[in-house]
Amino acid sequence: MATVSYHFVSWASAGPLSDLQPGSVHSWSIWGGGFDYGDAIMANAHPVGRGRALAVENFQVRSDPNGLRMATFNVRNVGARSIPGYGIGIAMVDN
Repeated sequence: MATVSYHFVSWASAGPLSDLQPGSVHSWSIWGGGFDYGDAIMANAHPVGRGRALAVENFQVRSDPNGLRMATFNVRNVGARSIPGYGIGIAMVDN
């Protein structure tokens, strides 16, 4: 039977000058085990505040020579306003 796990992480700027600006990107990684070949992994980003938009892009899963898997992805501000913070929901379903 499949097992579903969920994690939530967040990012907050140190002040208006370090907000995520329109078109800017943050890179994220998930590693250290926890998922195997065939597992389903999903991430989505939730901006703080109204009238803002984020996209999760370039989601990749890699395996090192020892079989350890790592996922990488980018969070891009696709809106017209700066973003002072956001959360990322990550879900994994094992096979």
